[in-house]
Amino acid sequence: MIRRVGAITIGQSPRPDLTPELAAILGPEVEIVERGALDDLTLDEVRAQALQADGPVLVSRMRDGTEVILREGFVLPRVQSCLDRLQSEAELVLLLCTGTFPALRSRLPVLYPEHILYSVVRGVLSAGRLGVLTPAEEQREFQLRRWREIVPEVVVATASPYSGSALEELRAASETLRRADVDLVVMDCIGYSLAMKRLVAATTGRSTIVARSALAHVAALLLE
Repeated sequence: MIRRVGAITIGQSPRPDLTPELAAILGPEVEIVERGALDDLTLDEVRAQALQADGPVLVSRMRDGTEVILREGFVLPRVQSCLDRLQSEAELVLLLCTGTFPALRSRLPVLYPEHILYSVVRGVLSAGRLGVLTPAEEQREFQLRRWREIVPEVVVATASPYSGSALEELRAASETLRRADVDLVVMDCIGYSLAMKRLVAATTGRSTIVARSALAHVAALLLE
């Protein structure tokens, strides 16, 4: 029997850079139903409106791969609209963003990557220094505040997974974390791929947690 899982990106769907890796973990009997908060908007509309709202800075991509910088207040009602439509189309919903979101209205279980990452880091790093990778410099202070609630010592480095020079940025950011002698690295954006994780782990020499993998494995457990 085919199981249906909803997946909501704060950018545009589909996400060919992301969903194949989710599908590989979820297995062949799971169909992913994608929805995007920006699906009905043009790039010009997004750029004109996205930063006028309140809330933390978020980073995602358009359908063609173009990176977009957003505010939570801009995407939140659009994410809720996607979730409303998925209520009759899936049995479980994955939020494809690691940002801090209030609880959304849903009769279906909704998996928030932020909560999953927090739990994994708490379980793995009882003491030590945490390295955090995040897409944008504008997110640095927010990331320091949020992760210091979990681990007192935090080092943040920036590298966008959506940039044309993503791998070069990741190498440089990973070197920063290596020199800071972090004990664990968390890649705090759903856009970071498994190949990017391998690069970061090899450069830092430290165990590395990537958000999409953690999210998909928890979803797989719930579907067993």
